[in-house]
Amino acid sequence: MKYLKRLLIPQFLLFLIIPTAFAEITITLPDKDVYNLGEKIAPTISIKEDKPYDGFFSLHIFCDNYDLQYYTILLNLEADFRTQLTVPELPLSKSMTTKCKLKSNFEAIDGENIATAWSSDFFVTDNLNITINEDLEAKPGEDIIISGEIKKQSNEFLSKGEAKISFGNQEGIVDVVSGKFEYPIHLNSDLEGGNMPLLVIVTDRYNNYGDKILSLKVLPIPTKIENNFEDDMLMPGDTLKAKIILYGHKDNVINDIKINVKIFDSDETLLAEKDIQSLNYLEFKTEQGQTPGTYFLLSTFEDIKKQSTFEIESVRKIMMNQDGSFVDVENVGNVDYIDEITIILENNDKKYLINKKIDLKPGEKITIDLSKEVPQGTYDIILPEESVEEDATAVDSNNGSESAQDVIGLQNVIEDVPIDDNRNAIKKTADGMSSITGAIVGTAGYIASRPALAATILILIISGTVMRYSWGFIKNRVGGKKEDSTEHIFDDFKFDENEDSKPRH
Repeated sequence: MKYLKRLLIPQFLLFLIIPTAFAEITITLPDKDVYNLGEKIAPTISIKEDKPYDGFFSLHIFCDNYDLQYYTILLNLEADFRTQLTVPELPLSKSMTTKCKLKSNFEAIDGENIATAWSSDFFVTDNLNITINEDLEAKPGEDIIISGEIKKQSNEFLSKGEAKISFGNQEGIVDVVSGKFEYPIHLNSDLEGGNMPLLVIVTDRYNNYGDKILSLKVLPIPTKIENNFEDDMLMPGDTLKAKIILYGHKDNVINDIKINVKIFDSDETLLAEKDIQSLNYLEFKTEQGQTPGTYFLLSTFEDIKKQSTFEIESVRKIMMNQDGSFVDVENVGNVDYIDEITIILENNDKKYLINKKIDLKPGEKITIDLSKEVPQGTYDIILPEESVEEDATAVDSNNGSESAQDVIGLQNVIEDVPIDDNRNAIKKTADGMSSITGAIVGTAGYIASRPALAATILILIISGTVMRYSWGFIKNRVGGKKEDSTEHIFDDFKFDENEDSKPRH
């Protein structure tokens, strides 16, 4: 018996919890899950029962901090027949701003709860979205149109509202119609350039709200350009550096604009052109042979121009480099070099002065062959000091290659250079005759370097010798001494037959 009771109790309890009647309520919301204030929600509701009922149907809205039974009707249901209900739209207010859902109840007249159903969640918000072209810029004294679009959170255009625009000390209100608005702003002519904040606030009658802060770029009005040289006096080969600066109407620097810069020579020939960002440097590398004189730098932005001048100084300079018996002479200045240069060659106790008159234009070069100027031998070559760089490197006279070791001592002295004798016949004859006459002169090398001068001296020596001995002969004739012959006229002249065969140094 007890066993039977234990078996029947669960079945009895199960019977109690099973509803005696079948009921079904469906709640369908519009196809969106977010609403702004002032919008209306209109659910679609149907109910079906397996038995006929007379009762009350009610509808509640439940939000996180708000609930309201906003709809109740007396409803008569037929058995197994689905009844479609027309529920009035519910306006959404500020107190509902959160997550919400709807609840439906159907109760019998005697208070018995027949059926309950819940809708899906939806959200109520007061936020509006503002879309504005943020690329806003204008110059002082100009007008600019601020325009935008206003949308609800559901991405639908706001039908009506108003927009308040604040810029500097200006403020204005304009209507929002069909989600759009436009508002003109006039910029004062004395407004300083730069980024200025612009605030847009949009509201509507339901207290929906949206705001957006923009940056309106006030473009400065360019008024002048400055070309600031680091140095306006340049040597050839120097680099010109000039900072190019554009100023606005309030004497403020404009640093985000490119300026066209050109460089001209004194003949107005264009040498270089480049676009330089304001506040940046223009660099112009001059040539070693850059023509001296006044040069022009012209900076231009729109109709604003600034011309400045700089000078390239005159440099009169040559460079001499020795390689074996050859000496290269180059005009490294920027003006013609017309002058006489002297190269000294020393061999034991002899000194030869090689004088050359040169005429070189900037960048031109000549080569002097020392083997055509002096007798064969080993010499110390002395170049003019001003024609040799201080940091010159040693040159191997045997193969002409540069040594990695710096020259020790005077840079213009090259020691022990072997030189062949490639002189022409005139120079060799002049040098030989100077030995025959015995005219030992400390500057024999200097004379030898001038063939015409050497020939003149040789003629004078011979003429003098003849005159000397002729004078004795005349004296004897005038003194009454008779001489039948002139065979002894050169008796006191001693001639060494082996003189020509001696080696020369």
